[in-house]
Amino acid sequence: MTVVLAIVTVVVIVAVGIVDFQHTAKHPFNVRTGIPNAFATFSGPLVLAGFIFGASLLGADYTSRSLTTLLTWEPRRARVLFSRAATCAGFAFCASLAAMALLVLALLPAAFAHATGHSTAYASVIALAMRSALLAAAACAIGVSCAAIGRSTTAALIGALVYLVVIERAVVAVAPDVGRWLLLNDSLSWVAASANASNGPGGVGPGHTIATAGLLLLVGVVGIHALATFVLRRRDIV
Repeated sequence: MTVVLAIVTVVVIVAVGIVDFQHTAKHPFNVRTGIPNAFATFSGPLVLAGFIFGASLLGADYTSRSLTTLLTWEPRRARVLFSRAATCAGFAFCASLAAMALLVLALLPAAFAHATGHSTAYASVIALAMRSALLAAAACAIGVSCAAIGRSTTAALIGALVYLVVIERAVVAVAPDVGRWLLLNDSLSWVAASANASNGPGGVGPGHTIATAGLLLLVGVVGIHALATFVLRRRDIV
């Protein structure tokens, strides 16, 4: 899974670089907004990859029965789950930063050959890259928790799909003011280019500030992990 995700990431980044170079031949590359917009857009695939990686990690433990063996030597299930989630999130954070560094390299030819506008604010770009990597790490931890609850990678993926397509859409349609507090809108606010996030998705009202969105995402990650810990500690592992 790690190798496949890495190969797909590199292929996508190379394709983005080629397409962007051709596109900027007619529409010049705006240095101030080009890289931040690329990071914000790239956050979506990073989050998806992080979730799949986290769900696959613990899902494979169930499928191979290695979790049973591990719990024989380390019966403290809460500690096992936390170590899995923390390690996976740390790896996703570092891998996401590496992927965004490759993305910058892929965009450099367009920036050098077809650049326009003033130089970008490097501090804000670095901060956006860090937030995007942290969001991917959070998705990875949630993937581990969902796999622990559903006992498989497939269950985790189906659960995430049902949440995003059914629950979030239903809440946004019925109560938009409540929808702005859900994970998707908070994620978009977290990777916003400015401190005041723009309007949320699907007609949701204005998003939260970056700081508020980050706090809400942290609460969501901790809450889902706590639920997964509760389920794992009371489940028979065979």
